[in-house]
Amino acid sequence: MNPFDAQTHAARLSDMVEEPGRILLPIEGYEIMPLVSLKESVQPLKSLIPNIEQLIRVANSNVKTTLDSLSPDESAAIVLYSMPCSPIEDAFYFILNKTLRMKNRDALRPWFLYLKLLITALSKLPSKRRVVHRGVTRDLSADYHQGETIVWWGFSSCTSCLKVLQNQIFLGETGKRTLFTIDCHSAKDVQQHSMIAKESEILLLPARQFKVIAIMDVGNDLHIIHLEEVDPPSPLLALLPMGGVLPNSIPYCNDQLEQIIRNCQSRQMDLSGQQLSDQDMRIVVKQGIVGKQCATLDLMKSDLTLGAITILKNVMRKKTFLEVLNISYCAIADSGACLLASVVNSSNLKRLDLEANDISDSGVEHLAKALETNTTLLDLSLKLNRISSQGVNKLTKALVGDSTCLEILNLGANVDVNDESVDSIVALIERNRSLKKLDLRHCSLSTLGNDKLRPIAKARKGFILWLSR
Repeated sequence: MNPFDAQTHAARLSDMVEEPGRILLPIEGYEIMPLVSLKESVQPLKSLIPNIEQLIRVANSNVKTTLDSLSPDESAAIVLYSMPCSPIEDAFYFILNKTLRMKNRDALRPWFLYLKLLITALSKLPSKRRVVHRGVTRDLSADYHQGETIVWWGFSSCTSCLKVLQNQIFLGETGKRTLFTIDCHSAKDVQQHSMIAKESEILLLPARQFKVIAIMDVGNDLHIIHLEEVDPPSPLLALLPMGGVLPNSIPYCNDQLEQIIRNCQSRQMDLSGQQLSDQDMRIVVKQGIVGKQCATLDLMKSDLTLGAITILKNVMRKKTFLEVLNISYCAIADSGACLLASVVNSSNLKRLDLEANDISDSGVEHLAKALETNTTLLDLSLKLNRISSQGVNKLTKALVGDSTCLEILNLGANVDVNDESVDSIVALIERNRSLKKLDLRHCSLSTLGNDKLRPIAKARKGFILWLSR
């Protein structure tokens, strides 16, 4: 993507900072307008957007073939919305969204014909239930509160690909950042109609309402805010005649996955290596975890997205029968560890395998906090991650209390664990009464460190400590 397009796309993905943060009058009036061509629909906008004729020519020239049963004018309406511009403040989408967020609803009247065309076009695209993402290079965690309901009045551009936001042009991986993970049911995939077709753009209609599910500080100046789309008591965006804008959802199915779930025996579900999408995880939850009351779920090497982890986390919070969960080799990183840590104490999990997931001390910090009051989890594997002695010290500090019940802890093959954690491990073995097995093989403990740990472990009856030498 060229820098010009990237600047516009990045701005659309982060423009939630322009939202007014208050309830406005519903968006209505556009729905009774006639459906006209794109050229006719923008005639009332000439005084607001002087170069509108040029934009129309570009939009129409970018519609080569009609897709998704859209007319050329309908497809061009989406192209026009997505058109890049510099400065951003002069972009067509920016001016439209600014108007949608105004308290004065009369300011929307010149936009009614275009809104009728654009929303008609979007209504023809399937409304998909999926997890999407937006982000901004600011800390917005103080502006959102768990349990509250918010409204985004403008069109919301999102991406289905988290790697897009990790690009330095967008969020990057350093500095203050807020990532919005949105579980929505009205997502419109506009990639085939967007001027910036390579970035997996998903569009949410204006005046969508969301509930704030969780706000998480995952370290390294990154906050994750988890939103869930909810329907308001009455529409905040007037419905189009003859059925509205959201009813044409196409159910997702995966016959192969569903057959695997049907064949599962003894409440054990082996989905290792299945490469599950977010939609697939919904099937796993509905048919396996809930439908078959699955007690053991193996997702090893399933390459799970943050959205899939979010879906799994949400069902675990409801006290399912799930007791054993293997998410090893899934690259969930600190963000995924943070999501799972939030349900350790509200689920029935007894064994959690997080081996080889690129989890660092930041992710461990959230797990440690959960373990302070853990009353269910008995077996935790954090083998082969990026945990250092600092992370081990946080874990051991959490586990020396009387309220934890963890019996088995595997920290093996974390090569940054060295003698700096020996004293805290000694305290853990001496003071924690529930822990029975501790694996520290293939770490970087010295012979001296090992010699200090062995007699302490031996002094505890029945305690097993694994060391490399």
